[in-house]
Amino acid sequence: MKKKNLKSIISIFSMLICFSVFAQGPPGGGQGGRGGKGGQEREKPDASEILSKLDSNKDNRIDKEEAAKDQRGKIAEDFEEIDTNSDAFIDLEELEDALNDRKKPKKIDPEKLIKQIDDDGNGMLNELEVAAKGKRDLSEKFNEIDTNEDAELDIEELKSFFDDSTDDNKSKRKKRD
Repeated sequence: MKKKNLKSIISIFSMLICFSVFAQGPPGGGQGGRGGKGGQEREKPDASEILSKLDSNKDNRIDKEEAAKDQRGKIAEDFEEIDTNSDAFIDLEELEDALNDRKKPKKIDPEKLIKQIDDDGNGMLNELEVAAKGKRDLSEKFNEIDTNEDAELDIEELKSFFDDSTDDNKSKRKKRD
C-alpha cells in the first residue's frame, strides 16, 4: 500500500511540475520571437528622421561618409543598392524606397552595368560577357535588346531597354491598383 501511495504522490507531483512549467509560456514573454512591446511589431523607421540624423552637412542627402555614421551599419552596407540613380548620394526618395522595400524594379544605370560586365573594355557587352557575369535577364533578352543586330549591346540599347522595362512595370502596377 505504501508503494502505491508513493507512486501516486510522485505522479501527482510530476504533473504539477509539468503544468507549472508549461503555464509560463514560451521564453521571452510570449512575444513569439518578434520582439517589441506587448507582441506588437516595431514601427519602421521614418526616412525623414533618418535623413535628418545622418545628414550632418544639411544638404538633404546622405553621402558615404555620413552613411558610415549609421549605428546599425545597414545604410553604409547597402549604400550602392539604396543609391538607385548612382549619384553617390542617397536622397529622401531613395531612402523611403529602401525602407518601404517596394517591389518596384530598381533603376538600373546602363553605364554602371557596362563598367561591371565589360571585360574587354570596348564599352559594349557581348553575349559571352553577359553570360559570364550571370546576368540572366540580359542573356534571355539579348537579341531583343540588340536592336541594331551587331551582336553587342551599347549604352543606347541598354538605356532604351531599361526605360521600356520600367514603363511596363509602372503600367502593370497601375492596373493592379
